[in-house]
Amino acid sequence: MYIGPFYFDTKEIFLVLTALFLGLAMYFGWSLWWFDKRSLLTLVILILFTKGLLPSIHNEAFFILAIVAIFLTLYLPIFQAILFYFLSFLLFRIFKVI
Repeated sequence: MYIGPFYFDTKEIFLVLTALFLGLAMYFGWSLWWFDKRSLLTLVILILFTKGLLPSIHNEAFFILAIVAIFLTLYLPIFQAILFYFLSFLLFRIFKVI
């Protein structure tokens, strides 16, 4: 879908809606079971940013990386989850997985 000069794929629209709903949950104080809303919002924005920069990413491997990074926010601080995400993303790009 084209909105002005930008092209949004269905996956990016899903990520934008996720970021919007997480922002609304933070604003209205809705609770999310087990997850920290600020950590999820930060990670979703980073995932949207990397997915938007590299549209030729293989979606299956990137999806698995994103899901693992999201579930790591349950157990690790946000800095470690982001570090895992970027290091894994870098290694996946070097080894031509994504």
